[in-house]
Amino acid sequence: FWSGTITWGLVSIPVDLFPAIRGRKTSMKMVDPKGRPLGRQYYSAEDDHVTQEELVRGFKTDEGEMVVITDEELESIAPEMTRDIEIRMFVPREEIPPPYFNRPYFLAPSGRSQKAYQLLAQTMSETGRVGIGTFVMRGKQYLVAILSEGNVLRAETLRFSAELRSPKDIGLPKRPKLAKK
Repeated sequence: FWSGTITWGLVSIPVDLFPAIRGRKTSMKMVDPKGRPLGRQYYSAEDDHVTQEELVRGFKTDEGEMVVITDEELESIAPEMTRDIEIRMFVPREEIPPPYFNRPYFLAPSGRSQKAYQLLAQTMSETGRVGIGTFVMRGKQYLVAILSEGNVLRAETLRFSAELRSPKDIGLPKRPKLAKK
């Protein structure tokens, strides 16, 4: 699925990344009453038909203005393509709240890295620590936690704090004060 290297300091451990979950096998498609697949057509606000070749990306500013973004502009801000999972720090497992966890992957030793891989997995398991780092996959940078479970390393992509909502954000009422009775 992906191969690279876990790195921190002067240590590098080659690994292969495998999804830890299976996708659903059943997929539905939109069809008409006779079972014929439907196509998608796009129209502008002025009700003009837009062809597939004319489609471009846009971003809506806080002021409500739509700004067109070119492929060249997107490429210029893309993260540097590397094959490294750069561990930036090790933290206690309990310091990562469950809502931050996003998608699990297994990390398997690659090449002759079995000994270093097992040493890292065992040490992380014994200390209860999790490696926090970043890596680039499919042109996108991910925040990741590396965990040890039964001497197997697992990578869990994490959500950034800006992606999470608080109870206040969705209008949950404040917790009422209850009588001691």
